[in-house]
Amino acid sequence: MDEKVAQELKLAFSLDLYETVKAARKNRDEHVFRHTMAEQGGQMVFVGMFPKKDLLEMPNMTEEFSARLQTFNLLGVVTDGKSGLDMFYLGGMNKPYTTLNNGRDLARTLADEPVFAFLEMYFKIKGMMLDFRVMTYDEFVKAVEGEVFKNTSFARMSEAQELLATLEN
Repeated sequence: MDEKVAQELKLAFSLDLYETVKAARKNRDEHVFRHTMAEQGGQMVFVGMFPKKDLLEMPNMTEEFSARLQTFNLLGVVTDGKSGLDMFYLGGMNKPYTTLNNGRDLARTLADEPVFAFLEMYFKIKGMMLDFRVMTYDEFVKAVEGEVFKNTSFARMSEAQELLATLEN
């Protein structure tokens, strides 16, 4: 996989996820948080932030999976809510995620391969045909731009252009 593609994917994912981390700081009484990424066609894709003690109470936990757990963990979940559940261990750390200061710090806690496998499933559910594992960086950027253009209304694109123009000045 192109190293630049890998870095961009992890960073974009982390920056998105960090918004939930910031919101979680306001809920001091809660210790489990969910970041929903997609709900389409009866399927849901989300990332859960769980303490190790809660995860160890889950039924059918394998020793291999539990051995990877740290005090605080990120799990990627893809489910249809009925019959299927795919769970990915995305990363962990020994202090709460709410102690992180930015998305770049969060990116450093992620395990590459599980994150990429999880994102492949996410893109598939969203109907995005991005085979980012074999793309060059330029191919990846063009594919992402194409998906953004395809899935964004002209009104939203106009708003984005205005925002970018403001930022440039």
